[in-house]
Amino acid sequence: MSLIRKLLLGIGVLFISQSALAADYRVEITNLTYQISFTPRIVIAHVPVSFFSAGDDLNDSEGGLLNGQVNNALKEIAESGSIDPMIGILEQEEIAPLVSFASGDGLLAGGQKQTIDLMGVEGLSKISLFAMMLPTNDGFIALNNKDLPETGSVSYHINGYDAGTETNTEDCADIPGPLCGGTGLSPNDTGERFVHIHRGIRGLGSEINAAVYDWKNPVAIVTITKTSN
Repeated sequence: MSLIRKLLLGIGVLFISQSALAADYRVEITNLTYQISFTPRIVIAHVPVSFFSAGDDLNDSEGGLLNGQVNNALKEIAESGSIDPMIGILEQEEIAPLVSFASGDGLLAGGQKQTIDLMGVEGLSKISLFAMMLPTNDGFIALNNKDLPETGSVSYHINGYDAGTETNTEDCADIPGPLCGGTGLSPNDTGERFVHIHRGIRGLGSEINAAVYDWKNPVAIVTITKTSN
């Protein structure tokens, strides 16, 4: 059975077992770091499915969820901060009934918070969130396949991950964003080839001061509040 068919069956069960009334959620993202910024955030309500696991090789353009599509989209987020490929997946005709998503624009600096509203969520029980961490080569934040609250609020502390798709040179030529202004994607560099907890800024280059930009996990708090049902 294909993954799409499994997902469609899953959402069918959810519609039968849960209320058909649409619900609204408020998602508050708080950046706990000192100077790390988060690129535009994408928040996704969805049927139960994991977008990635620690140890996955996101360079694999044929493996993982949806035959490599999600791997490619997560790699793009982690290296360049672009959520457009992920949005392209979520808007596909066969995927759109299984998800509801929204995004937060601009950079979210250290110590700042942002609220994103997910409106009209129906028959979906899980939530995920992704964004790049700047300035890093391929660091990203991830809330992956967590429960949406049935009532009230729930909070999750989330870590910084290394996508394992680009070597951590800490060279501004390899890092996008306002501090560095370098290149995002690195098609000729496959990095460590597995997702893992990020080791932080280690002072490998001269342009990114580890004393300023290093961090300790967790890097963010995500609070989801059900505001209507």
